[in-house]
Amino acid sequence: MADQNMLEFFETELDDLQFSGDVNLNWDKQSRAIELEFTLNVAKSQDLAVEDQDGELNESDEISYEDAILFFDESKLDGFEYADNYLAVIPFSGRQGLNAQVARGLFNYLQDLLDDGEDQLAAFANDESEEETFILNWDDTVFQATVAQADAQLAKKYYAYPKY
Repeated sequence: MADQNMLEFFETELDDLQFSGDVNLNWDKQSRAIELEFTLNVAKSQDLAVEDQDGELNESDEISYEDAILFFDESKLDGFEYADNYLAVIPFSGRQGLNAQVARGLFNYLQDLLDDGEDQLAAFANDESEEETFILNWDDTVFQATVAQADAQLAKKYYAYPKY
């Protein structure tokens, strides 16, 4: 067992994350799920008209993009049913929790993903992108490779699901 539970590990890693946006953890005890929500914020070009997902015109000087990762207890919930609502869904093993190698790989990948996401959103917001819409893309192949590159000793450890 690792010394920290899942929430403690997440909080420690989030404190170390080099990210100018907002990050929140939401713990649904009843469903045994944890959401890691994050918001990217960038200044936008004044002459660029941007509609949000509801079709409303954004008239501010800033664009915000929100997304989340769902961690779910695979013995209690089929989180893959909700995959369309999240950037990624990651199962964990009941009270045993999240494998430490997966957790380490996740935060290594997340740092790169958020850095690239901020750059891509800034390019989009300043009309330097050919894309008509912005969406952050999770690359599971890169994520799995990042997990595999994490310390192999971590494969035997877990960050336990937090106790109430």
